[in-house]
Amino acid sequence: MLSAVYQLSSDNAPKNFVDDPDNRLFWRANRRRLDAEAMRDSLLFVTGNLNPALGGPSCELDAENNKRTVYGKVSRFRLNSSLALFDFPNPGITSEQRNVTHVPLQKLFFLNSDLIATEAQALANRLNALSSANETAKIQQAYQLLFGRGATEAEVRLGIEFLHKSSSPSASPASSWPQYAQVLLSSNEFLFVD
Repeated sequence: MLSAVYQLSSDNAPKNFVDDPDNRLFWRANRRRLDAEAMRDSLLFVTGNLNPALGGPSCELDAENNKRTVYGKVSRFRLNSSLALFDFPNPGITSEQRNVTHVPLQKLFFLNSDLIATEAQALANRLNALSSANETAKIQQAYQLLFGRGATEAEVRLGIEFLHKSSSPSASPASSWPQYAQVLLSSNEFLFVD
């Protein structure tokens, strides 16, 4: 973990790209999507719902199970639908590596899933508990939690615009926070490792 190669980012360097466009010499890290288990664990972690307890019996990966996905029950006969959607290997056969697909159903999962809606509400509640009523501070806190960096001025401006435009005239911007949290949770920056 302390090697220079391990610590590389996926940032592009034009000179290196000209010399080695396929990255065979490892001048940058290859960008990759989180696998199904890491994605679910990350969702639970940033929302504050992850149960850090180690070990124990395996349980169904449903709304009540907040343990890490590695402790989830995997059936050979009926694979969990969200795991299958994100390229979880078939437990009935052996495979040397996972297939990686990028299909529209994966993004629809982030729009329509009960898990995402629940975790977005939990993230909104966590941000309300961590930050003051200042929307800018909450947006900065959200970016720190989800992306490990501060939000740029443009991202803060867009976030505030979203919060005010998405709420109905009779509702306060506070009611838009779960929707904003859902947008952030479904962003590529959250789902991909740079």
